[in-house]
Amino acid sequence: MNKGSNTFSWDSFGVKNWIASPQLFLLLLLASFNFACNTSKKLGKGDANLSSTELLVRRIETNQIKAKTFDARAKIDFRSPDMSASATARIKMQKDSSVWVTLSKLGFEVGRALITKDSVHILDRINNEYAVYGLDHLSKEYQLPGNLLLIQQVVLGNPFFLSRKFTSTSTEDSYVLSDSGSGKEVKMSLEKAALRLRNLQYLEPGASRSLNLDLEEYKAANDKQDFSYLRKFVVDSRETGKVEVNIQFTQVELNVPISMPFDVPQRFKRIK
Repeated sequence: MNKGSNTFSWDSFGVKNWIASPQLFLLLLLASFNFACNTSKKLGKGDANLSSTELLVRRIETNQIKAKTFDARAKIDFRSPDMSASATARIKMQKDSSVWVTLSKLGFEVGRALITKDSVHILDRINNEYAVYGLDHLSKEYQLPGNLLLIQQVVLGNPFFLSRKFTSTSTEDSYVLSDSGSGKEVKMSLEKAALRLRNLQYLEPGASRSLNLDLEEYKAANDKQDFSYLRKFVVDSRETGKVEVNIQFTQVELNVPISMPFDVPQRFKRIK
């Protein structure tokens, strides 16, 4: 409700701000920022003289969640210096092709996004507007991921900074991989037995950007692959301030038939 009025307003829930701003909308969907657009080259099967750390990285690559399709429902809580809000989301993914997301509030869909290899399409159902952005443009303009493969790794909860340059240490129950160079620092902690990612820290000291990601509540999805049902992100940068995003998955299905409809109603106005 608006203050001093009995008229219902979506703005009282912060929904309009989410959809109207590509930056906030994508922060909510992807919960990540300014990741390197080129993923690390995998270790080849025939590589010789691999170090113990390189062998560990190859084991981690092999152990990642494998899904040609993904269909999930989730509850999302979002907090930034400017707003706090929550919504439910439907997230679908076709490997190497697209990511599809709908956001709903109080049972009503308020926005829909389709991310392809080179573009992002957004439907704003609150304002009857439609927009298309180049993925490379968003990457530069809003400090967001510019690579579909990387975005899909984030959705699945797979390690996405795997590198030949890692050094590794171990504790009684975990492996810790670290890499620092080119002005960036990466540190990830994985369960020793299952090689499941538990924490990832990313830092760019020169640009004052950081990310801390915790993955919790692992359990088997429909095809028995272990999936993290709770993700906690804390992003801090000059561009965004401190942003916290919690994603609680309530239903996850891997490798099942999916559809990703994205029809633009005639009444919608395309904006730039």
